[in-house]
Amino acid sequence: MPLDILKEEDDHDHIDFLINKEAVIKNNDSLFLILKRLGIHENNIFQIINSENSRLLSKIKVDKKIKLSINQNNEIVSLNYIKDFKSGVQAEKKEGTYQIKEYQLKTEKFKVFKKVKINNSLYVDGLKQGLPDSVIMDLVYIFGWDIDFSLDIRQGDSYSLIYEEVFVNGEKVIDGDILIAEFSNLGKKHVAIRYKLKSGDSEYFSPNGRNVKKAFLRSPLKFNYISSKYNLKRKHPIFHQIKAHTGVDYAAGRGTPVRATGDGTIVHSSVKGGYGNLVEIKHTEDYSTRYAHLDRINPRITLDKKIRQADIIGYVGRTGTATGYHLHYEFRVNGKHTNPLKVRLPNAKPIKSSEKENYDFHSKRIIDELKNYQSLIL
Repeated sequence: MPLDILKEEDDHDHIDFLINKEAVIKNNDSLFLILKRLGIHENNIFQIINSENSRLLSKIKVDKKIKLSINQNNEIVSLNYIKDFKSGVQAEKKEGTYQIKEYQLKTEKFKVFKKVKINNSLYVDGLKQGLPDSVIMDLVYIFGWDIDFSLDIRQGDSYSLIYEEVFVNGEKVIDGDILIAEFSNLGKKHVAIRYKLKSGDSEYFSPNGRNVKKAFLRSPLKFNYISSKYNLKRKHPIFHQIKAHTGVDYAAGRGTPVRATGDGTIVHSSVKGGYGNLVEIKHTEDYSTRYAHLDRINPRITLDKKIRQADIIGYVGRTGTATGYHLHYEFRVNGKHTNPLKVRLPNAKPIKSSEKENYDFHSKRIIDELKNYQSLIL
């Protein structure tokens, strides 16, 4: 037999066939436990763990994946860990040792347009149109200063938006930011446009540059309904007498998180008569809010503590003179009770004059883009 043919057969005998394996990272997992679970011998595991730059694999995150290529001897040829949608870590065996390095991923962003008419609920109808849960939640957050999603949403309202999807190496990894959203509610149109400021921060503004964010959220809860509105002549359900109801009752399940509607300082955080467990926040010299009948108060919410808007201060309950599980919410201006549903909320700072020209250009372009999409879908 010719020698060159013998050599070719010999080469085929030494071809390494690689096997691919992967594992999803679980709670309390370590690299050692994951590789052990995948059937890798301890000696091989320690080779990687003791390699230079192995620290890059020390902080692995739950639900991410570890991918391996192993040879016929069940030894790791390469290991790949995607940290996030921007970077990954690779361990590759070269000349008997593992070289571990971080690398950047190829990230692409694609725009997605959705238009939703509300027949059942903002959330259910959004899901039916293919909107991801996270994007719907972002929409609620963006318009949460102007729209009380507990009270104001009506059948026939609608919203449309352009948001981003992020792809890494051709695979979708995350739903990105909402670039523009338009919400038609009770005959009024609300528009929010995402804009990156010179400071590097991104915020949402109206077409004329008004900051969508306000000093107060319209509602201390996210999704719920109102059981008893502000009424100065309401008959009390327990005492059966006319008793001013100086707030709004939000019916919700026991344990529903309650949010601070604005930045401020805790001035009360304990039981107070018929209020039951009560948290009171002083926001400024003019504004204060109360959150009553709480099942329990967040242990971190203590007297004189500074808190931020949307911090969780407690959980819905039925303490005090409550007849059912709900949150009693009061809004006071200069010490006087004010209807939380109708009070005019102070605005945050508008876009700076030094950035207004660039913003106007960006605003017009993205609004035109939204209108073009809307015209294609009746």
